[in-house]
Amino acid sequence: MKFSPLQFQISVAAGGAALMPFVLLQFAVPHGEGLITMAAMPWEQLSAVENFFYGPLVGVMLLFVVIHLLLTLFYLKGLAGMMAQREQFSAFINDPKVHIAIFSPIASLAMTANVVWGPLAFFVPNMGATLQGLMLPSLFFFALLWLALLGFEAKVLKIWLTQPVEPSKLNFAWLLDIFAFGLVSLTGSGIAAIATDPAVAAAAAFAAFFTIGAGIFIFLLKIVVLLYGQLKAQRLPGDPIQPAFFLVIPILCLFGISLFRIMAYLQNHFGFAAEPASFLVLNFAYAAAVAWAVFGLYLLADYFRKFGRQKYSPAQWGIV
Repeated sequence: MKFSPLQFQISVAAGGAALMPFVLLQFAVPHGEGLITMAAMPWEQLSAVENFFYGPLVGVMLLFVVIHLLLTLFYLKGLAGMMAQREQFSAFINDPKVHIAIFSPIASLAMTANVVWGPLAFFVPNMGATLQGLMLPSLFFFALLWLALLGFEAKVLKIWLTQPVEPSKLNFAWLLDIFAFGLVSLTGSGIAAIATDPAVAAAAAFAAFFTIGAGIFIFLLKIVVLLYGQLKAQRLPGDPIQPAFFLVIPILCLFGISLFRIMAYLQNHFGFAAEPASFLVLNFAYAAAVAWAVFGLYLLADYFRKFGRQKYSPAQWGIV
C-alpha cells in the first residue's frame, strides 16, 4: 500500500486502545499516589473476579503499546521518505483537497507522549517513579509538536483562503487538524498537570491553553461551515468518508480533558478551586460527545447496515 499520512490514524487508534485500560486501572484499582504501575498492582488483595477482569486488560494494554510504537516508527519512515521528495510533498501540502492529512502524524506523535507516560511507564520498572525527569524532555517534544501544528495550520488556512473550496464538497475529515489540536493540547496540559517544576508547568500550561483556545475557535467555525455545506448538499458524502462524522466525539472529549488538566495545574500551583468548573467542563464535554454519537449512529444507520461489505478506508478509524 502506498504511504499516506492518513495511515497515522491507525497508530492513533492503537495508542487510544493502550490508554483505555490504563485509565481504567488508574482510577479503579487502589495503588497509592502517582500513576499506577505493574509493581503497584495489588493482585493478592483483589478478588478472583477482579483478577480475571484486570489481568486480560493488562495484556491488551501491553499488546497495543507495542503495536502503537512499532506502527509509529514504521509510518515515520514513510513520512520521512515522502518529505524527502520535495516536489511530491509540495504538491501534497498545496492541495486543499488532501493536505489536511498532514495533521495525522502530529496527532499520532502527541498520542505517543501520552502512551509513554502512562501505559509504557506501567510496564517499565522505576519509570513511573522517575516520571518528573521526563517532564523537561517532554516539554521540548511538546514544543516541536506545537510549532509543527501551528505552522501547518497557518499554511493550510492560507491555502483555504486563497483557493476556497465549495462548502458542499467539504466533509468531516476536514476536522483532522482540530483532532490534532486536541491531542497536542492533551499533551501540553498533561505536562502542566504532572510537572512539579513551576517553570516547566507554566510553559506547558500557557502553550496548551493557547492551542485549546485556538482549536475550539477553529472547531466552531468549521462545524458551522460543515453543517451549512451538509444542508446545502442535501445528501451524505460517499461511503468511504462517512465515518469521519465521528471525529467530533474525540475532539469534544480531548478539549474537555485538556481544560480539566489546566484547571488541575491552576489548583496545584495557585490554589485555584477547580472542582466546580472541572465538573461542568467534563460533564458538558462528555454529554455533547454522547449526544453526537447517538446522532451519528442514527445518521449513518444505512452505512452500518452494510458495513461488512464496505471497502477499507482510513476514515473508518474515525469510528475507533
